[in-house]
Amino acid sequence: MRETRGLLYIIFVSSSLANLYENVGKDEWRLIYTGIPVLLHDKGSAKSRNTPRVTFTLTERGSCFALWSDRIDNLSSYKVAGPAFHTMCLSTDHRKIIGFSFDSSQAARELWLCIEKLISDPENIALSTPGRKRKPPKKVKAIQLPPKSQISNPCQFHHITSVTPEDAPRYFSLQAFVAKPQKTQRDH
Repeated sequence: MRETRGLLYIIFVSSSLANLYENVGKDEWRLIYTGIPVLLHDKGSAKSRNTPRVTFTLTERGSCFALWSDRIDNLSSYKVAGPAFHTMCLSTDHRKIIGFSFDSSQAARELWLCIEKLISDPENIALSTPGRKRKPPKKVKAIQLPPKSQISNPCQFHHITSVTPEDAPRYFSLQAFVAKPQKTQRDH
């Protein structure tokens, strides 16, 4: 599990792939996506977002496009169902259950430890049980940010500058979400 800290976010990236399944009946699961699990912990420090939250995103390997995303809240009931299988309820419909099958039981355990740490923190009101009150945010004095010329380039960062139709065989998201160009009479 790789952790990256920023001013407003903490990002946890799993070290293995995981399959996302939708529960379609008693002990029946349907495969939806395969990708890299990523947790985004919004600290709630911004003026526009003053409540901490955790978003679970399944990202496509290679492009880092988000294939699926949902918030983990106090009703998500995130659980370890097996050594490499986790379940949770969707935030939009808490009756629907989804599951994650990890390629590595170690990666599954590391992700669970991150989620457990985040949801056990009483400051994360949206993640903990209802009824707890959060302390009002402290007033922070505005600080002078350094100019962009003094900030270093990102480390270990690979930026995809463009994705073209020729990349469709490499990325599932392009195959599934981008319409194929129509052939005209001249193309035949």
